[in-house]
Amino acid sequence: MGKKSLNKPTSSQRTTAKKDYNSFKVVLFYCLLIIILPVITFFTVKNAICDSLLNMNPISSNISSAMCAVIALHVALGIYIYRAYFAAEDSADDQADVDKKQD
Repeated sequence: MGKKSLNKPTSSQRTTAKKDYNSFKVVLFYCLLIIILPVITFFTVKNAICDSLLNMNPISSNISSAMCAVIALHVALGIYIYRAYFAAEDSADDQADVDKKQD
């Protein structure tokens, strides 16, 4: 028994690490979406639509852009919650299938 055999991860450890990594990627994606999407929406609406196309005054332009950014934030949060809800439901179904196979 050399040191190399003791440091090798087992199959279940690799599976757990893979699941953790996939969960991390999903959470990181949604965190970035929740942070970046409203900022991009605010400045895009402000510069491209309110200031250029509609020629709104600065206060109205800022208010309209902020409302669009809040809507974008709620859409991103809604997508995250939807995915989290149905992913939890799917994992519960998978766990029930595993329990049935073990019996």
